[in-house]
Amino acid sequence: MTEINNSENEEFIRDNEKKTRLLFLLSFVISNKEYASTLKLLAPVLKKSLAKLPTPAEFKAVSNLKPHTHNTPLSATFCLHKDCLPQTTRRGLFAFIQVYAIANVVEVVVRLPKLFRRKASLNQILKKVSLYSSTRCALSIASYAIIYKSLFRFFTRLFDPLLRPPPSSSLIVNDVVCSPLVPPFLAGLLAGPTLLIDNVQSRRILIAVFMLSKSLQYTYHALRQNGIIPRMPWWWGSWLLFPISSAQLIYAYLLHPDIFPKNYDKFITSRSTTYVNPKPSDFSDAMPWPIGREIVDRIEILASLYYPEFYSSKLHGRDVPPLPDNLKPIQPVLEIAHPAHSKMLCAMLHHEEPSCLVTYTKFIAKEGIDALKFMGIVYTISLILSGKSRPNGGITTILSYAIPEIFKGATFITMAIATSWALFCGFQKILPNKFMPISRFYLNGFIGGMWILVEKPNRRLDIGMYSLRLSLETLWKLLVKKGKVRNIRNGEAIYFSLAMAFIMAIRKNQPKSITSPYIRFALSRLLGE
Repeated sequence: MTEINNSENEEFIRDNEKKTRLLFLLSFVISNKEYASTLKLLAPVLKKSLAKLPTPAEFKAVSNLKPHTHNTPLSATFCLHKDCLPQTTRRGLFAFIQVYAIANVVEVVVRLPKLFRRKASLNQILKKVSLYSSTRCALSIASYAIIYKSLFRFFTRLFDPLLRPPPSSSLIVNDVVCSPLVPPFLAGLLAGPTLLIDNVQSRRILIAVFMLSKSLQYTYHALRQNGIIPRMPWWWGSWLLFPISSAQLIYAYLLHPDIFPKNYDKFITSRSTTYVNPKPSDFSDAMPWPIGREIVDRIEILASLYYPEFYSSKLHGRDVPPLPDNLKPIQPVLEIAHPAHSKMLCAMLHHEEPSCLVTYTKFIAKEGIDALKFMGIVYTISLILSGKSRPNGGITTILSYAIPEIFKGATFITMAIATSWALFCGFQKILPNKFMPISRFYLNGFIGGMWILVEKPNRRLDIGMYSLRLSLETLWKLLVKKGKVRNIRNGEAIYFSLAMAFIMAIRKNQPKSITSPYIRFALSRLLGE
């Protein structure tokens, strides 16, 4: 029976040259399985129209026409076998459709807060979705998949130890060239510049920094698994990522707001009203009062003045020394500050309450409630999106799992921010005024960041990697600002290429080192492997 079908298919190929060419080109778009599924869907329509399309068996016979041609690296790259170039183009097309849809959905979701705040209607939001931008983003990712898979075949054939002539160079060079790490590394590296097809630089930087941080994580994990990195002390772990990153981020938040992520700036400032005091309710609109960022910016100025003493006008009257011009914006705060204050920084940050400890506890009580609400919303959304990974059982089981996680998250957010603020007062009491007046800001972030320990180990890693990405971005911008390094045009494509080179090499040879199931799933969907 099989021989009869094969002969019929061969006869179809001989007698229908044009159809054969079209079917072969179609194999670059859909697979045999997809073609059969499409015919099933179209069966009712085809019966009514009396149209006759090639059968799945005929399509399969045409798509299997070309043999493997891996005689040379170039022929391997453009091999027309169904598992080579046709499959590569199919994966690229599939990736384009998926990324295009996701990019449009993300653009809508990002603008949804405006809808909830009634600042824009749904029609206005949909009109602002840039189809051109989504197309460029999808084309960038799809191009990466196509070029990577093609180059991987090229380098696999080029460096195949079974097909290369006997080496004339040293054994070390030969071992490196014939290493299974080389083809995926070079393919991932050279496919990286496709990121520049995306026309939104902020999105390119976001993708590049994300993949760079992931490549560092997976490379470290692979080196640990292979015993190249020795065993670390008991205190060494992923929990250190957040305190170290937080040290850099708090420093940038205080001294260089122009390079600090705007959303993170708003997140910290909006949850710090105990220290960044809003205008008192009994003040008229005409009375001046510093806005949040004006207060935060004066911390660095007071530190550079070695934390000056505070003299209340309520006690000293006209004998109070005049403020320098760069401190004039906080004069309304200092004029009503409690006379028991002895330090100007404390008088600025908590003018009503002279006790730093009481202010610290007030912050925890006030912001802790808001943090619980915030974490409740975040956890609910993550529970909806988690799908199969959500805990099994009824509402009681879910609540018994969710409530401790929400409290841990709220404790971490509240205490990390509260401790970082409280240490401004604390260091004034235990350190000399001229000892590390500005550098101590790093300690604020590091010590405050140690509250990450209340989270579960996997959450520590996730939060640490997120903060590491922000820290790397701000550190680079800070180095550029200080003239330590030059800003490279389209430099994000360089570190994206390097990051993908390491990730692809690890994925091909040590896939268990790709610890994130989401990254493994995304790469398998992108490359079809």
